[in-house]
Amino acid sequence: MLTIGNLAMRQARAQFSCNFLAAAGYKVMDNLGFKTVEEGVDAALEANADIVVICSSDDEYAEYAIPAFQYLNGRAIFIVAGAPACSEDLKAAGIENFIHVKSNQLETLKAYNAKLGI
Repeated sequence: MLTIGNLAMRQARAQFSCNFLAAAGYKVMDNLGFKTVEEGVDAALEANADIVVICSSDDEYAEYAIPAFQYLNGRAIFIVAGAPACSEDLKAAGIENFIHVKSNQLETLKAYNAKLGI
């Protein structure tokens, strides 16, 4: 989990995301929070993460999600935890993956398994 920004929102979204992904048997790693997106992406890559989930508040995704996605540069699946108002801007920047309470968990996890070759 790339947890950044608002403490309450990043913790809530990280907990949701950990549970969402753990249902597929993925090993999940939560974090206390990162000062920069680069620090968070570097930690994920150092841990050999196949998936990086950014967890923050809706307002902060406009600031953090695109730089994190660009810095990750396709080295792992990038997911935004939530359905922020800026989703269309994030999609325009190439971000395709979002998980939230309205996501079809089974179909979403099947798609990630396919991308990972599982």
